Amino acid sequence: MRVATPRWIAAVALLTTAASTVVGAVPASADTAGPHYDVESSFNAYTDSATPDDTTYFPSGGLAPVGTSVDENGVTHTSRAYAGFDIGGMNDSRLQQAVVTLPDELGADCTVARDLTVRRTAAFDGNSWANPPATQGAAVAVTPADGCAVTPTADVTTMLDRALTKHETTLWIEIRVPQRHETNKRFARTLSFNDVRLQVTLTNQAPDKPTKLGVNNSDQPCTDDFATNSDFGVFANMSDKDRNPGDVLTPQMEMWPTSDPSAVTPVDASIQSGFDGLFGSGYIHGRTLPDGRYGWHGRTYDQRAYGPWSDACYFTIDHVAPATAPTVASPDYPENSPTPVGGSLDSGTFLFTANGSADVVAFAYGMDGFESARTDADQPGGAASVSWYPTSSGHHTLTVWSLDAAGNRSNPRNYAINVA
Repeated sequence: MRVATPRWIAAVALLTTAASTVVGAVPASADTAGPHYDVESSFNAYTDSATPDDTTYFPSGGLAPVGTSVDENGVTHTSRAYAGFDIGGMNDSRLQQAVVTLPDELGADCTVARDLTVRRTAAFDGNSWANPPATQGAAVAVTPADGCAVTPTADVTTMLDRALTKHETTLWIEIRVPQRHETNKRFARTLSFNDVRLQVTLTNQAPDKPTKLGVNNSDQPCTDDFATNSDFGVFANMSDKDRNPGDVLTPQMEMWPTSDPSAVTPVDASIQSGFDGLFGSGYIHGRTLPDGRYGWHGRTYDQRAYGPWSDACYFTIDHVAPATAPTVASPDYPENSPTPVGGSLDSGTFLFTANGSADVVAFAYGMDGFESARTDADQPGGAASVSWYPTSSGHHTLTVWSLDAAGNRSNPRNYAINVA
């Protein structure tokens, strides 16, 4: 049904019908990345030569005739369609391509040759067949002209660029059969406005090289002396120059033994965010890795391109505990003293040594087999002096373990004391 809509109603329709702008979902590869914007028409209408002063706004079912047809009463109708797309906020400096998809009504004979054009117009403001909006620039042909497998499209990159350059917030277009075929019924089509889209692709810059490499958590920087005997997390800060809209970033990580850098293994990666940015995080199964030195690095994917690999971060897997228990000596609490010495809460000096184990970097110690404190060795394979006191009188032991950089501990040294 054709309805002559007053200008104020058309204005309300323009204000209350919002375009849907959706950043493309994360694709499986760069070849399947969708457009940065996939925008529905916020306005659509068609005009008819048979009712030259009337316009049909937002036609029922979104179906709009284009070209010439004859109805059951023998009346000839020649129609043109119009659409508006909200483009406010689009980034003109990154504009690469813009196309309008123009699907036919489901069931239309797409084997018949099409001859449709798209042309930019002034804002549609109460216009009609008798008073069409002014056209701007050249018309663009819709392709493909025939065939059913591919949805017809029109390249409107130049039209969108000019609209954005003039800071316009709506791209207005006219869709019609060109004059040479407009009265030929063979070229008539019925557009499905419910499926018409403006698809905009922006130029893309690859993501930045990841920074702030970390181990265990994003706040613990990567260091070459990191060693472990267990599973641990790895982290890399991800960033990208492209904004408005920002790209969806995903991490890729991999590791290798330094003895064979070609033996690269992927690292399961995910995304974490914090106060200082977006991090790619991975999980390395150190418990099951053979002893040795390894490296890992990461890079960022923005759904269209990979950024450069980060610097390498190295770690050592060590499952072997120090070979010997530490030595313990104290001038204040001699071992196995036949008479009580010191006293409860009375501090004494104790000297621990690695006892020949070159990989010892620290000592753990505590009373009667329970660890209560740790201290670093003065150098790998070295010694440490601590001040410690027993918490009760009687016969007790000071238990001490040597620790390597991976956290492996030696057999305990139980140093017997007799506390006054």
